Amino acid sequence: MRRWWWLVALLLLLGAMGGLAAYQRHHEVQVLGQEVYKELDGDGFPPLPGVLDDPVFRDLPPPPADQPVSLGRYKPKEEKKEQEVNAAPAPKVAAPKVSAPETPASDTSASPVKPPDTTAPTPLPSPPHTTATPSASTTPQPQSVPAPVNLAPTSFLERVRTNVKIHVLLMGNDQVELDKGRADVLVVLTFDPRTRTLSFLSVPRDTRVRIPEHEMAKINAAYAIGGPTLQTMAVEQFLGIPMDKFVEISMGGFQKVIDLVGGVTVNPPFAFTLDGQSFTPGPVNLNGEQALAYSRMRKEDPRGDLGRNARQQEVLRSLMGSLGQLSPDELNRVLGQLQHHLRTNFSPSEVVELRQRHDYLLSHQQTVSVQGVNRKIGGLWYYLVSPQERRRLHLLLR
Repeated sequence: MRRWWWLVALLLLLGAMGGLAAYQRHHEVQVLGQEVYKELDGDGFPPLPGVLDDPVFRDLPPPPADQPVSLGRYKPKEEKKEQEVNAAPAPKVAAPKVSAPETPASDTSASPVKPPDTTAPTPLPSPPHTTATPSASTTPQPQSVPAPVNLAPTSFLERVRTNVKIHVLLMGNDQVELDKGRADVLVVLTFDPRTRTLSFLSVPRDTRVRIPEHEMAKINAAYAIGGPTLQTMAVEQFLGIPMDKFVEISMGGFQKVIDLVGGVTVNPPFAFTLDGQSFTPGPVNLNGEQALAYSRMRKEDPRGDLGRNARQQEVLRSLMGSLGQLSPDELNRVLGQLQHHLRTNFSPSEVVELRQRHDYLLSHQQTVSVQGVNRKIGGLWYYLVSPQERRRLHLLLR
């Protein structure tokens, strides 16, 4: 399957919008941003119970006092409105409740998770300067992270300007257009300003999880059930970490952007054929369909995944070079033709700020792998990740 065009979405935004800003075409940037901008349902509200308070993370040590904890796309409740918030129903995902019939109810291969209680939102940790005292009748709720010494700023732009880690979920569906199929690609990007490193965590699409407010299923099924909102919550629950932003691109979008810039130039190290596309050693310009095949091949590469990664990076470098040579009007045209293939809750100003403050994103990168085992359950193959591995990933990214 096509597993890497997700990176094109973020690079296109960072490169193209950043380039437009350099040309001081602020108005055009705003217009382009509105074309692809979409907020997730529940952005800014406390998360649904069970999304960030999975018992798997309950007993983990607190973070260092000098490293603020970010609530990502969520915001802490205001003390003066606590009673109103607790009385309000939890935000719902606009999607029908769907079961996962392929998974037997008696299966115990995955760690049990208590079904979420939707009677009220789970209280979030309060900043240390708060003087309000909880009522004696208030029962503390389990938290994925013990109450920290201080919280990160709730504004994304403020967080980008500090040393707080930024988490961005990249989603790529397996269809030509958005809002169809499943999420074939799920990658969490973690921007760490302390170490000036960009980490890539690929969540296997067959990972068996309990989808929020639904049953056990493959994690990429959340996209088919509730779109990017439910898919984001499923990843947040799996890692116990809130996302700051999301970027979504379709398979057709990847091919289209390469065609729009006139193709990419690569130099195949050896001859191979995949998906009806043949490659021989020597410089060659590839269109979108050819570039997709070139960047996917693994089995015939003597270096396996390492060789495939090298070819993917080669395509990306060529694509970014082509984007950098386009005029503002040409960049405008490229983004304008991707409005049905690209979607994000990044605003143009946020993209520009992230690009400026985290300029190491193309030069200092590392990959984080999810360790697990493949197992057939109910006639379907799943990727099973242990609670211990989930905790390791949580601490690593947090």
